[in-house]
Amino acid sequence: MKKIVLLILVFSLMTHILTACGNQGQSGEGSGKQTVSQDADHMKKDKSTDDKAFSYPMKDVDLTWWLELTPSVAQNFSNLGDTAFAKNLQQLTGADIEFIHPTIGQTKEQFNLLVVSGNYPDIMEYNIVKNYIGGPAKALEDGVIMDITDYIPKYAPHLYKFYQENPEYDKLSKTDDGRYYSFPFVRTDDYLKVYFGPVVNHVWLEKLGLDYPETMDDWYHMLTLFKEKMGATAPLTFEPALLNTSTGSPFIGAFGIAEDFYMDENGDIQYGSIQPGYKKFLATFAKWYEEGLLDSDFASVDRNQVAAKLTTGESGASMGYTGSRLGVWLKSTEDNPDIDFIGVKYPVEHRGDIPKFTQRSFPLTGQGAYISTTCTDVEAAMRVLDYAYSEEGKMFHNFGIEGESYDMIDGYPTYKEFIMKNTEKPVAEVLGQYVRATYSGPFPQMREYNEQYGNSYEQQVISKENWTISETEKYTLPNITPTPEESAEIASILSEVNTYRDEMQTLYILGLEELSTYDTYVQNIRDMGIDRVIELYTKALERFNNR
Repeated sequence: MKKIVLLILVFSLMTHILTACGNQGQSGEGSGKQTVSQDADHMKKDKSTDDKAFSYPMKDVDLTWWLELTPSVAQNFSNLGDTAFAKNLQQLTGADIEFIHPTIGQTKEQFNLLVVSGNYPDIMEYNIVKNYIGGPAKALEDGVIMDITDYIPKYAPHLYKFYQENPEYDKLSKTDDGRYYSFPFVRTDDYLKVYFGPVVNHVWLEKLGLDYPETMDDWYHMLTLFKEKMGATAPLTFEPALLNTSTGSPFIGAFGIAEDFYMDENGDIQYGSIQPGYKKFLATFAKWYEEGLLDSDFASVDRNQVAAKLTTGESGASMGYTGSRLGVWLKSTEDNPDIDFIGVKYPVEHRGDIPKFTQRSFPLTGQGAYISTTCTDVEAAMRVLDYAYSEEGKMFHNFGIEGESYDMIDGYPTYKEFIMKNTEKPVAEVLGQYVRATYSGPFPQMREYNEQYGNSYEQQVISKENWTISETEKYTLPNITPTPEESAEIASILSEVNTYRDEMQTLYILGLEELSTYDTYVQNIRDMGIDRVIELYTKALERFNNR
């Protein structure tokens, strides 16, 4: 099996790739020009197979696969290949796979190093849509990943059928000019798209005679009583990184905006962090911080600290994911009658309003697996990935092997008790040994997985129902793909804008900057080029709508 050798780069070259991700010089142009001829060579090397005659497992197949090792798996394994999932996958497909992982926390940096090296594994799993400057079109142009458009019907018949039967997914799976480039992670049911929202200790609400909060004023009143009557030292606590558009712009969205880009009532793209509503949010959170309602460690608190404060009664409200946050907090407080968490609706400014912005994932998130341009056996790599989109493969990726990790009970795939009722480890850690459904990957995720993993407690069921109440799909910007040239310009502008926005957000909330300077802050962001980004995104949206 081949080994991937990462080159040690000089500073100037590293800067080049991080800022332009393969910006075309002579070598970049060479890589891009080689793509067509490389693909032709691969076709010659592939072991052509009559589709009707093909069956798993394959024989004499060696592949390399680069991907991040998700934290829930990394708690118990240093390599995915050591898990039951990977061993079973290799047995089912017949491929001998060497899994290669970047250092945890350095995925983006090490992927960039991999790109510069030009020595790619056969399969690379990453979110190129979000993290590669220029997106899939640029990665294709740079000669990093293969255009698999012509190969899908023959070497990925299950994925091909999936696209034929689901045109809404097909539209999201290709570039603006119609090229296919990945084996995507797909949320196949609306139920799977909602998994995050605000959380409160409802035992405290009952003791205080309060209903679930709906408006920002309700939240202010509730948090004040948490502090004064329940002794909370950090009434509201959460990881600051969760206060963003991908989680539905919680609290920010109450004022009719997203933190980043969104579509207004007229379908025009806006940037939330310069709107009047954003100033209202900053004023509200600054007041909460000053009055001791917002965690004094707001700017730096991490996941474990949040959990500790919630489960010991220092805090009574937060926000988090159905399984990895809410489920963990519920499990930790099962024996504490004074603490019990439940998800509530995203707050609004005026009673009776429906939340405009909440967390709701796209059916295709951009995460996926790609065939590299140096793949030694394109057919085998595509066959391995295509297995996940077959009925058998879909069940395997979501539930594992029947009798080992799940049983069919009355026609319903049911995880075994040692997984769902494990007293030593979180469900995600145990389940992650056998399936990929607990995290993203190149496969279709099934509703039945989340009905069990995300619904271990009745509170999780109620939480998802509350978080689903919204009009977010009307205002959310779809996964558009700017051209490589547009992306480079956008990245250059947003690098400065986002850094400045985040710094000022913290300063305003902590009271270190007066809100009287807000107009100057807005003008600074405009001077940095935010209107140009809106112009480029609008062009990309027009192309997306015309696919």
